[in-house]
Amino acid sequence: MTTVTLDTNLVDDQHLLVAACAAGFQVAHTTVTDRELSGSGVTAVDGRRAALYETGVVGESIVGLFVVGSKAEAVNFEELLEIISCGSFPRGEKRKNLTEGQRRQVRDAMIFCTHAREKRDIFVTNDQKGFINDGRREFLEQRFGTTIRTAEEFFSICDATRLKKNV
Repeated sequence: MTTVTLDTNLVDDQHLLVAACAAGFQVAHTTVTDRELSGSGVTAVDGRRAALYETGVVGESIVGLFVVGSKAEAVNFEELLEIISCGSFPRGEKRKNLTEGQRRQVRDAMIFCTHAREKRDIFVTNDQKGFINDGRREFLEQRFGTTIRTAEEFFSICDATRLKKNV
């Protein structure tokens, strides 16, 4: 079964979930997304809760809602921060005072790292700047052995898969 991880910016899209389910895909999101949505007024479709536990990050993760990561996952996380920030993410002591935008980048990296750790098939996001533009998509797909699609592109995959199943 094809596994799909929804980024926070799509977890409330009813049409996307319906299309994915009709295509026979298993859809999930991470504990990071639940935390990001908390208090925002935005809820995941059908009140769905996270099925994917994030790899823990000190100062970000909540005890009991993460898994302990390996050294390789720590390397992946740092590499991802470098990629999605275009090399501008602070290092070392400078991380003590992150801006809200930098905190979002940390959470973005956590979500994608969870997707990669779980070896899921398709990561669906509308975050063009972080995951698509300037060759990021191609690099991330090759580096992490996954597929990254926008919602619009994912709808096309769902339609094609559903049609193949009905033939």
